[in-house]
Amino acid sequence: MDYTFDWPIVLAPQTIMTILGGLKLTLLVSALALVFGSAIGLAAAMARHSGRMPFAQIAYVYVDLFRTTPPLVQLVWIYYVCPLLLGINLSAVAAGVIALSLNSGAFLGEVFRAGIQSVEQGQHDATAVLGLSRWQTYRHVILPQALRRVTPAVTNIFMSLLKDSALLSVIGVTELTYGVQSEVAQTFRPFELYTVLAAVYLVLTYPFSILTSILERRFKEG
Repeated sequence: MDYTFDWPIVLAPQTIMTILGGLKLTLLVSALALVFGSAIGLAAAMARHSGRMPFAQIAYVYVDLFRTTPPLVQLVWIYYVCPLLLGINLSAVAAGVIALSLNSGAFLGEVFRAGIQSVEQGQHDATAVLGLSRWQTYRHVILPQALRRVTPAVTNIFMSLLKDSALLSVIGVTELTYGVQSEVAQTFRPFELYTVLAAVYLVLTYPFSILTSILERRFKEG
C-alpha cells in the first residue's frame, strides 16, 4: 500500500473552517426541513384522517408519491424542472429545503396519522358530548396525545434528515459533505477527510438514536 497517512491535515485551519461552515448549513437546512415537513405532514395526516374529499385524496397521492420515489430524484427534479414549469428561479439551498421538507412531510404524515388513530374512539365521543367542535377536539384532546406518542418516530426522522442533507451536495449546496469533497479535491487526502466526515455525521446522529430509544422505553413504561 503506497498511501501515506497525513492526519494533521484534518486540523488545518482551512479544513476546520470548511467543516464548521458546512456543518452550520447542514444543521440549518435540516432544522428548516423538519419545521416545514412537520407542518406539511400534520396537514396531510389530518386531511387523510378526516376522509373529506378532495383533501384526503390529494394527501394520499402526495404521501405515496414522495414515499415511493428516491429523495435524490425529488431533489434534482425540484431544482432543475420546477424553474422550467413555474418560471421561477430557485437557489440551490431553497430547492434543497423544499425537497427535504416535502420528503420528510410524507413520512411524518404517516407517523402523525398513526398517532391520531392511536387515540381511543371513546375520547372522540366524549368531546362530542361536551360540545367541542372538531377543531377544538383535535387541538385540545387528540393532537397533544398523538404528538407525544409519535415523538420517538419524529426524532428518528430528524436523524434521517441530517443524513439526507448530504444529497444537497449534488446540486452544489456547500453543506458538510460538499465542503469535505472540495477539501479532498484540493488536498488529495480522501481517507483522512472522509473518515472525519463519517465521524462528524456519527456525532450528529448518534445522540438522536439514544434519545429515540429513551423515548420509546418511557412510552412503553407509561
